[in-house]
Amino acid sequence: MFLLCLAAIGAFLLYKVGVSDFDWSVFLTSLRDVQPAWLAASIAATMLTYVARALRWQVLLTPLKYVRVGPLISSNILGFSAIYLLGRAGELVRPIWLTRMEQVPLTASLATVIVERFLDLFMVIAMFGLALVFVELPSAADETVAALKNGAMIIAAISVTAMVFLYFFRARIEKITRFVPFEKVRALLKSFGEGLSFLDRGTTFVLVIAHSALVWGTIAIQFWFMLLGMNFQFSIAAATLVMVGVAIGSIAQIPVIGGGFQLAYIFCMTTFFAVPLEQATATALLAGILSYVPTVLAGGLYMISHGLSLKDLRTATAE
Repeated sequence: MFLLCLAAIGAFLLYKVGVSDFDWSVFLTSLRDVQPAWLAASIAATMLTYVARALRWQVLLTPLKYVRVGPLISSNILGFSAIYLLGRAGELVRPIWLTRMEQVPLTASLATVIVERFLDLFMVIAMFGLALVFVELPSAADETVAALKNGAMIIAAISVTAMVFLYFFRARIEKITRFVPFEKVRALLKSFGEGLSFLDRGTTFVLVIAHSALVWGTIAIQFWFMLLGMNFQFSIAAATLVMVGVAIGSIAQIPVIGGGFQLAYIFCMTTFFAVPLEQATATALLAGILSYVPTVLAGGLYMISHGLSLKDLRTATAE
């Protein structure tokens, strides 16, 4: 995986500066000079993010069925491992696996995952705005920041619109299904609507928002620890700004290799904090490995303990 990431970023470097301008001694030094204690803390925080996600998912699922946190943690780890290995098709593994383990209707479970994604988008944009308040960026980045703000407003608008649509869909599900002539489709729509039952109570929705803040606060801390471990003396606000860029870049991931994560990381570090390209590139590779490999290893151990294979995950996404 490391070599594949290196090859993917190599193409970017050739385009950006050319081989002759790239200082490989700085690159190699950046790979060697790390602080293991902070990196270990980062890995531990990565595992805690799945606990935070499980707690949020539990709140979303409670109107359907009470599910213990343990199975939700394992489903999250398995699901995110699938995303890292199979690409976005792996998003289906979480709801499918939860359905197999806890007999939660698949369409309803899928509805909660869709809600999670829109909440995640909203929280990422909120954290972007909060980070900008506390981080002083160079004037040379003003144009880039302005473009990012415009993009953030669009993403926030899409997220809010989607949540409003889901609320009205849930509130009017009975009226909507009356116009659907096919019984099976009606049943699927009603099941999907059941997955949105948490919207029936304002207190539950507020609790979901609070858990979403916990999820992304934990992710920000994980990223901060990781940057400290790579000898960047950043504030947590500065680390959050890089994390937001990486989170958006991760949408364009190539299965196993990555790509979007690393390129977004390099862009943020060089544009906002004037980090040398060589150091940014080396630490981008480390950041990708530290963020993904512990999850994949944990997911692999879970699969081995349950007699699963990668083929089983591929089959699940095709169901």
